Amino acid sequence: MKIAKFIIAFFCLAVLSACVDTEEYIVINEDNSGTYTMQIDMGKFFEMANQMGAEDVSTNKMEKLDSTIYLKSSISTADNLTADEKELYKEATVKIKLDKPGKEMKIIMTCPFKSINQLPEIKNNFYTVINKLKTLDKLSGKEAETADAADKGMVEKALTPGADYYKFMAEPGKIEYKIIDIAGVAKLISTDSTAMLVQQMTSMMGEMSYKTKITTTKGFKNYSGSNASLSADKKTITFTNTFKDMLEHPEKFAYKIEY
Repeated sequence: MKIAKFIIAFFCLAVLSACVDTEEYIVINEDNSGTYTMQIDMGKFFEMANQMGAEDVSTNKMEKLDSTIYLKSSISTADNLTADEKELYKEATVKIKLDKPGKEMKIIMTCPFKSINQLPEIKNNFYTVINKLKTLDKLSGKEAETADAADKGMVEKALTPGADYYKFMAEPGKIEYKIIDIAGVAKLISTDSTAMLVQQMTSMMGEMSYKTKITTTKGFKNYSGSNASLSADKKTITFTNTFKDMLEHPEKFAYKIEY
């Protein structure tokens, strides 16, 4: 099994075993430029594997990997991206860190933005662009086989559950993530195979957490949202939720900040 195939397969297993904690970080500078980062932590998958008595979670014998891919190297020749996408994601990076002995597996995707108005596009489509560029395939430094499109779609749905029923908006001075179709979320929970499987696995293996952290140089004028925590300097706010929250109270994922 080649490196890219291993990572994507490992990713799918971790997501579907409810062993993923997802954290997104938004940093906003004085001029409304900033950085968007999505960190996917799959370390709990190793704990689950040990509890189940698995000696190895994959046929791949790779013990450690620490690699960073700069999207700029492949964006210039990509024929499946628009000119706007190429410009927006040209400074983005994807970092993979694997340490089996240390029970660590993280994927960290980072993209800077020149204007906060670009933030919704980055948040909504970053993972899609990574798939288009076959970024994970390039980890071995050579052409590698890819995972099935269905597997990649499954991962994307699990990372952003019910995303089609929420709307993310960002403009100078304000960010809002609001639910626009609560009935749609309820239907998704009861009919979508991925959502149902994750729901079953969380009851056995533990909760999947979602955390959004926003930092501004100006601090916050107002904020609202479930499970909010403000830093001592009042410049960083964190919203923390779980997959169970989405199942039982999807409105908890909504938040709004003014800075």
